[in-house]
Amino acid sequence: MASMDELKKAAGVRAADMIKDGMTVGLGTGSTAAHMVNRLAERIKTEGLHVVGVSTSWSTTLQCRSLGIPLKEMGEVSHLDMVIDGADEIDDQRNLIKGRGAAHLLEKIVASMTDNYVIIADSGKKVNKLGEKFAVPLEIIPGAIAVVTERVKKLGGDLKVRMGAPGKDGPVISDSGNLIADAKFGIIEDADKLARNLEHIVGIVGHGLFVGMATKVILADAEKGLVEF
Repeated sequence: MASMDELKKAAGVRAADMIKDGMTVGLGTGSTAAHMVNRLAERIKTEGLHVVGVSTSWSTTLQCRSLGIPLKEMGEVSHLDMVIDGADEIDDQRNLIKGRGAAHLLEKIVASMTDNYVIIADSGKKVNKLGEKFAVPLEIIPGAIAVVTERVKKLGGDLKVRMGAPGKDGPVISDSGNLIADAKFGIIEDADKLARNLEHIVGIVGHGLFVGMATKVILADAEKGLVEF
């Protein structure tokens, strides 16, 4: 039986093999997405594939640069042929929680540029309802932390600023210079409603609920292999 890492690699390879010559592709962040980026670099080298990537984080940018994958800045493009990324939770409707890597705002900007948004993850990320395992990550303007905390509390959430990034004391700061916090709501019965309510709170510049955005999910499952829906 294949190990979970082997299955995650297979999911990344499957997604990378969906990329066609001439595409401009959003490249996501995370362990499964890293396998996808490695496979894309291999295809560029062996097949002469002409592809341009748009990265969602510094970690992915550095990986692409080390592998020779051509990149454009996010601000240079308004449409992407495909976006491939990971997720922290996935429900049956392909709604997502993202943001454990603190890149959810940039990931959502990139995801909004395509009609072909592919999620790759292991089966442990599959849930019946969002909120079963993880809080909702928020990216917050630093000066708004007190008011955002109070507004989130009124929505039934318990907000905590994320601390303890490896190699750094103090709060986690996003690539855009904002605070990262996690709002725990428990089981989320209506993800769309919660997403809209969070978007109305001044000071939140991005949240980790991705509702109605993903068009395909490829799951690495230890018993079933690759599962697509």
